[in-house]
Amino acid sequence: MTVRLKPLNDVIFKKLFGEEDSLDFLEGFLTALLGFEVTDLLIESEKLSIENINDKQGILDIKATMSQTKEKINIEVQLSNQHNMIERTLFYWSKLYTENFKKGEDYTTLTKTIAINILNFDMLPINNFHSKYQLFESQEKTLLTELLEIHFIEYPKFKKYTADLNNNLHRWLLFLQEDVPEKTLEEVIEMDKTIAKAESKLKRLSADEETKRMYDLREKFLSDTKTQINGEKREIAKKLLKKYKAMSISDVAEMTDLPIDQIERLEREVRP
Repeated sequence: MTVRLKPLNDVIFKKLFGEEDSLDFLEGFLTALLGFEVTDLLIESEKLSIENINDKQGILDIKATMSQTKEKINIEVQLSNQHNMIERTLFYWSKLYTENFKKGEDYTTLTKTIAINILNFDMLPINNFHSKYQLFESQEKTLLTELLEIHFIEYPKFKKYTADLNNNLHRWLLFLQEDVPEKTLEEVIEMDKTIAKAESKLKRLSADEETKRMYDLREKFLSDTKTQINGEKREIAKKLLKKYKAMSISDVAEMTDLPIDQIERLEREVRP
């Protein structure tokens, strides 16, 4: 039996949503996320390579343009928290916003740019799993411009919700969920023809040897990156425990984003 590959592995995500034969998947997902009908997209195609797979700078993002309005969209999947997501998002948003803009051109030719970040970790101090940010005046709350729009999907928060299968965004997020119950996935596929087609493509990808090879390489890279980050966090925790004898375990855990049980083990090492 073929194992269903993780849809949020960014190699798989890019193949599912970033190829021409998947245009209706991308339009369906964006329609659900953005709340308006998304059509006539142009995908910026990019061939996957070993260099892409071993790159941590967001090379596996999906970029698309609405052909009529020229509005630009960037989608990124981030599975591990490197504690720079907000700064990173603004940096890549600004690059896309000014892309192809030439010196001397009229600034009014700049078009709306939307950044979408799908996160496998909690980041924002709010309860909603889907958040949308724009530029507002701080007191009157009036919108300065629609040119900037940033979305975050935080998967751990979504998993705490009771999913509503009548909600098209919920259906897409269930499809993308690695550990979605089989019965739930079957219901989603039955209700949504576009997601049913996306699941069929995912099955084909899961059975393709070259895709699996790239998938495994990306999984190894992500695992190695996570191991490195956690190692750095443990070293910081050790230094805090040594230097600040009065600092509580819970405070160290909060500062380093490590589980309490790991901090307790480290404490036994450095505070005999």
